[in-house]
Amino acid sequence: MSIEEPSGRAERDPLLLRVSHADRDRMVEILRDAAADGRLDIDELEERVERALTARTFADLAPLTEDLPVAAPAPPAVPVPASTDGEVERWQVHGEKLLREGAWTVPRVVEINVHGGSARLDYTLARLPEGGQSTLRVSTHGGSVRLTVPPGIAVDLSGISTYGGRVRDNASRHAVPGVAVTHVITVTGSTHGGSVRVEASDAK
Repeated sequence: MSIEEPSGRAERDPLLLRVSHADRDRMVEILRDAAADGRLDIDELEERVERALTARTFADLAPLTEDLPVAAPAPPAVPVPASTDGEVERWQVHGEKLLREGAWTVPRVVEINVHGGSARLDYTLARLPEGGQSTLRVSTHGGSVRLTVPPGIAVDLSGISTYGGRVRDNASRHAVPGVAVTHVITVTGSTHGGSVRVEASDAK
């Protein structure tokens, strides 16, 4: 996801940063542990280890753990410039959990970067901005973002690009007939070995 700095220069994508020998070694250790747990067979282990040892960027490492319950080594945080328009909020999640629930105030635009952690945004009782729409710009690197929405709130996931990640909308199948949509959350950005999921607040 590209964020414009006040000078007009686009911020670098952290996944395009070069990995170190320590990053490659850590990836190999993760893969060997997965094989020891029975999650990878010998051929899979050898193939992934070779890819890890020849990786140049964090984007090369991310897909190696997309089907494993552990995140690939994350790139270091890249400084994000402060918002200048007063409407955009930027959240950073690195190996931790972020939770927004209850009567929290939803910004008109949120930019969230998740590296090996998770973020859960529950819109059930949230205070929504006027105008009937808000924007969520996501960037996941081995992390996950989950949105919980009540009837009347729709989520548009068509603007997400996936690179070894998963995007799922489980809320649409729980839509309540006859309930008009009063707010649309437009989700854009990208997933790199991470996931974005939408669920209904009244799902059984």
